Amino acid sequence: MSTSITISKQIAIQDEGVLKTSDVNSIDFTGAGITATNVGNAVTVNVPGSAGGGGVHVLTTPISNRTYSVRLNAVSFLTYASIAGNNILLYPFIPANSLTIKNLIVNVQLATVGGLLRLLVYSDLNGVPSSKLLESTSLDCSTTGDKTYTAAFTFTAGTTYWLGTYSNLSVSLIILDYNEMIPISNSGMGSAFSNVNVATTFPNAPATLGTTNLSQSYAPSINLTAV
Repeated sequence: MSTSITISKQIAIQDEGVLKTSDVNSIDFTGAGITATNVGNAVTVNVPGSAGGGGVHVLTTPISNRTYSVRLNAVSFLTYASIAGNNILLYPFIPANSLTIKNLIVNVQLATVGGLLRLLVYSDLNGVPSSKLLESTSLDCSTTGDKTYTAAFTFTAGTTYWLGTYSNLSVSLIILDYNEMIPISNSGMGSAFSNVNVATTFPNAPATLGTTNLSQSYAPSINLTAV
């Protein structure tokens, strides 16, 4: 005579202590930054909150036709500085919600005769820029004001992108200070690194960026307009 024994145990799935369900076959934890830990049979899943106090990194509901600044806090960034020519400069952008845009904008503060600039978006691979996803046409920096590149592009929530510029000459743009940016690497007792750069001759940024240099400097303020 054989005996078959089935052991059944309910698993309670909770959200901040509130029961969601106890009829579970499997659980899969996904998404950047999400971790699951256990003490005995009790499992805790941690979903980290977004850093910073403002800007599109912590955007909750994209609003059509609104232009957003890519920054971490509410500090004014109406400061300008020269961005070196023949140098790709990129910094991370991690949208809290998916965002489809219709253009990217930078602002030229001082006219540079013969100055041309391109806007770039690269993918991320293990914390560094990898493959080129978008490159604008050359924007004229011989006059001041907003320079707009019209393009449809979707940024996926929780995904790291690298945004930046690339110019033939040194151009003066409205910038983000490094205290308004995501720290990307520690630097001991000093300020954390906030962007990466690589010297390369303008135009046509490489399809795969390759080795970059860490920097603690400011970076061009790139604004995004939602569809």
